[in-house]
Amino acid sequence: MSTIEIKEHLHEYIDQADERMLKLLYAMAQADLEEREFQLTDTHIKILDERIASHKADPEDGSSWEEVKTRIKGTL
Repeated sequence: MSTIEIKEHLHEYIDQADERMLKLLYAMAQADLEEREFQLTDTHIKILDERIASHKADPEDGSSWEEVKTRIKGTL
């Protein structure tokens, strides 16, 4: 089914949907819009920049994904 067909079907559905379903669809749309508007704070950007610089300075420092998984499983 094409995107245009999906939109048409959704429009038809929305026109006939009950209040509960309309509220659910609206909440999903709002959550999607909020997700798109998400921005990192200056503090978070600074932390990420520091971590990237640290990694570039010593790419071998740190743990492999396998080591991380093993540590996590050991704490469960």
